[in-house]
Amino acid sequence: MRRWTTGLLAALLLVLAGWVLAPVASACSCTGGTTADHALSADAVFSGRLADRQVVGGTVLHVFAVDAVYAGRVAARQGVLSPASGASCGLEVAGEGPFLVFAVREDDRLVADLCGGTTAWTPRAAAEVQVLTGVSAPEPGSAGTVLPRGPSDTVLEAVVAVLLVAAFAGGLVLRRRAAGWTGDGEG
Repeated sequence: MRRWTTGLLAALLLVLAGWVLAPVASACSCTGGTTADHALSADAVFSGRLADRQVVGGTVLHVFAVDAVYAGRVAARQGVLSPASGASCGLEVAGEGPFLVFAVREDDRLVADLCGGTTAWTPRAAAEVQVLTGVSAPEPGSAGTVLPRGPSDTVLEAVVAVLLVAAFAGGLVLRRRAAGWTGDGEG
């Protein structure tokens, strides 16, 4: 019985270690779309230069110095959240730009991904968007330039793993006490 219990505990620990420590497997698969498609499906469209980039866990905050707004409410210094990796459909912007950004609003924050159409700014793309939406100046000030706080997925997974191990160990102790096991080998 003791070998069976030890084996079960070892198997549980291996499963939990793999669950907690394994990286998230993901792949980004985008269907194409035109600049017009992206502009019409976005909550905010603007052009700007990348002023700052902060990575925390699996999230990136891109902060743009906005030049022109084609759609939506956009501040002069606007933050846009994105997954950290291109494999997770995160924005892949290189250099400072300028960029033409297509974003959606989630929980009052702008979010963009690899499939949303964000690209290097070109006169042709900007003109195409402007014909559809018009153009205006950004609102003064900044918006969305601070990363949202909250427990990371890794922390939550670790807490769940610890609770599961504690519950399993507590169950073993209760079972052994009920069976009269004293721990001195005579129980």
